[in-house]
Amino acid sequence: MIEKHDHSEDLARLLPALAREAVESYIREEKTIKVSSGDEIFRRKLGVFVTIRKGSSLRGCIGYTEPPWPLGITLIRAAIASGTEDPRFPSITPQELDDLFYEVTILTEPREIHINDEQDLGKIRLGINGLMIDSYGRTGLLLPQVALEEGFDAVDFLDVTCEKAGLMPGCWKSKGTKIYIFEGIVYKENQDQKKKKL
Repeated sequence: MIEKHDHSEDLARLLPALAREAVESYIREEKTIKVSSGDEIFRRKLGVFVTIRKGSSLRGCIGYTEPPWPLGITLIRAAIASGTEDPRFPSITPQELDDLFYEVTILTEPREIHINDEQDLGKIRLGINGLMIDSYGRTGLLLPQVALEEGFDAVDFLDVTCEKAGLMPGCWKSKGTKIYIFEGIVYKENQDQKKKKL
């Protein structure tokens, strides 16, 4: 079990490792791990997404933008949900576990922006801001790193976020649509970290 740590030095290693431990424990033993709340960061209510990849392919991504739980609980719930509840993929199997890599994104609080013309598109800093669309009772969210990974410009980013909400591209132009930006700090597991035992 991961205990208290110096997050100024270890956070980049610790958060993906915790996501891995949560998924592996749940898939192999149907057990939900607990994290020590000794460190202040685990007691804060922060938005978090867990992304699971198999090679270069996405294998699951689920998270919470404004969770009611502290980070320690939210991270574990997001990790397990990413591995078992993402509707785009079947649940991860025990045989896949050694081939997976984990990425944890900690979110800032979403902030509403208004886009009235092309100049306002500059309010979206690609690679830094994530997007959330809230329109007609539907919401869609894309993390900051998606824009760079997919080569999106601001319009593409907005359109695909609309599609993520189950709406038509361009829905962000509607007066009934709210657009929010947020930032994310990304912690990626690398090959060396994966080899180390927790």
